[in-house]
Amino acid sequence: MIEVIAGFENVSRAIMAEQALTEQGFDVRVMPMPSGIRAGCGFCLRFLPEDIEKAAAFLRERGLSIKEAWEKKELQFQQSYRKVVIHEGQ
Repeated sequence: MIEVIAGFENVSRAIMAEQALTEQGFDVRVMPMPSGIRAGCGFCLRFLPEDIEKAAAFLRERGLSIKEAWEKKELQFQQSYRKVVIHEGQ
């Protein structure tokens, strides 16, 4: 299973981002930052990989930019994270 984890500056921004994205029909969820990642406010949003660029552009327009993002892969009960770049011009 592959998903993208996005971090924000603080918890309130993560919650505001979740609300805005949910209203637009995105499949997104606030969750604690995985223990394998030490960054941000301790909370993050989970996205489907195909939604991250469009969601990031939507949030940027509303002043809720994603601070950092990671791709999460899970294989045989092991998780790994790889930092991903979100394109500003999308």
